[in-house]
Amino acid sequence: MDLITKEKHEKYTPLHEIHLKLGARMIEFAGWLMPVQYKSILEEHEIVRTHAGLFDISHMGEFILEGADVIDFLQHLMTNDLKLLEESKSQYSCMCYGNGTVVDDMIYYEETPERFRIIINAGNIRKDFQWLSEHLGTYNVKISDVSAKRCRLALQGPKSDKLLAPLVDSDLSALNRFFFTKCNLNEIPIIIARTGYTGEKGFEISFDIKSVETIWNALQRSGASPIGLGARDTLRLEACYSLYGHEISDTITPIEANIGWVVKEKKGIDFIGKDVLLRQKAEGTSRILVGINLLERGIIRQNYKLFKNGEYIGYVTSGGYSPTLNKTIGLAFIKTEYRAIGTEFEIEIRKKFLKAIVVSTPFYRKKNNK
Repeated sequence: MDLITKEKHEKYTPLHEIHLKLGARMIEFAGWLMPVQYKSILEEHEIVRTHAGLFDISHMGEFILEGADVIDFLQHLMTNDLKLLEESKSQYSCMCYGNGTVVDDMIYYEETPERFRIIINAGNIRKDFQWLSEHLGTYNVKISDVSAKRCRLALQGPKSDKLLAPLVDSDLSALNRFFFTKCNLNEIPIIIARTGYTGEKGFEISFDIKSVETIWNALQRSGASPIGLGARDTLRLEACYSLYGHEISDTITPIEANIGWVVKEKKGIDFIGKDVLLRQKAEGTSRILVGINLLERGIIRQNYKLFKNGEYIGYVTSGGYSPTLNKTIGLAFIKTEYRAIGTEFEIEIRKKFLKAIVVSTPFYRKKNNK
């Protein structure tokens, strides 16, 4: 990811000027100009783990699906089982191709049995909209891309509820994880979901684009510190959350990515990729995603190769320094026979072979993460 200026890039969020005023260092990410850090990635990471951080996630996509057949339509497209949902509840899932590899991963929200809201990855907005549209068939469903009409912020950290509660007319203490509510923040209509990408207690908020600066400023005045993509990545890596293009992609299945829990059998429902995914879930795969620690001094990055006794056995999908654990951590695809915790191997880093080990995941788990 290279440093880039606004003049060289057409996609930037409505908060772009505010990020610049806050001294953010900007980079290109998924086709968007985004803040990677404001001060220090390490400092921002620590703020989210101990207090509360504010993320601009307005680059992400937001669709509305409406119609009498919306649940049947999503059951056909998603790997998870929507029968586990209810109104005001959300669910994480993958949307797969026929061969089981991933179109995208996403969270969808059941507002009513005939209206769902979907939040998707920034780089996949056009692809996802096309994929959904191509599979509408005779389903009575209307798909609307409201990504450009709405903005999204994330407030994450152990103090997030204390900062947000005085600003909204809703009882946040009654909002459990993966549930959401419609309410007002300083009389502005918003949707608050108890979801996040950091492994901490927190919220993701969606609202009309016209209110973005008002809401951002209110949350910052409450005591939340702006956080960039750099800390967002170290936080999600510690929590072992998948990143599209790294742990999941159009060449990787959810079973290989070790998130097989998002694939449900759904008896009587023929969802796309079902045969391949259920077979992989039952029989296993030749490779699997694992957590790894480097046992020697160094940093591991995406695509570094793994070896065992000179044999190539896999590659790194994400890696870096963990500020919370003070060690080098990573996620990697490895031949399944080497997946056992405690298995040692070597990583090729700049023509050197450094010792590493398979470890349990997630690397970091917040206690009482309601």
